[in-house]
Amino acid sequence: MVKRSTWILLVILALAVGAYFLVNNLSSKGKSLTQTATPGNFLITQAQGLLQSLHIVDAKGNTFQMQRDLSKQWVIIAPSSGAADQGLAGAAETQVGALSIVTTLSSTSDLSTLGLSAPAFTLDLVFVNGQTHKIEVGNLTPTSSGYYVRFDSGKIYVVEKSGIDSLVNLLTSPPFPATATPFPTAETATPAPEVATPTP
Repeated sequence: MVKRSTWILLVILALAVGAYFLVNNLSSKGKSLTQTATPGNFLITQAQGLLQSLHIVDAKGNTFQMQRDLSKQWVIIAPSSGAADQGLAGAAETQVGALSIVTTLSSTSDLSTLGLSAPAFTLDLVFVNGQTHKIEVGNLTPTSSGYYVRFDSGKIYVVEKSGIDSLVNLLTSPPFPATATPFPTAETATPAPEVATPTP
């Protein structure tokens, strides 16, 4: 007859073996999830090279364009020509490379439903190496988290709203240098007129 203590040891051993397999199973699932997870994708990658020109047009015909001059400095071409604030223009260039793809849609999606048959905005990009890309921006998604975007008249994506907004805002807020505000000058005090002292 098997002793009671032996039964207890067998139960403990069975529990230990079960726990071992359970932990191993969860660990392997975690590893597979980590391996299949993909980092965020971007519409424009570093492989495109250095941006040479950015041209934005809205549905009403308003336009913004900036490009690099021969010394590689940003200048503004439209809505009026002039020097650009290099920091703000550089931030816009950085934003072009930070347009994050939320999801990819079927290329057979209805363009009119997505607002892409008559885009709200069109962004034309020219790179120093000669590559060009066109980004057509349609409607906001129902959750307002992104815009429907067609890339080079082909693939359709949902791109994060904040990235698109910061670029199309250039139409109304071009990166011109800030106008220096002169310091107020102290007014020159007018001397009080001398009062004649009466002679006694």
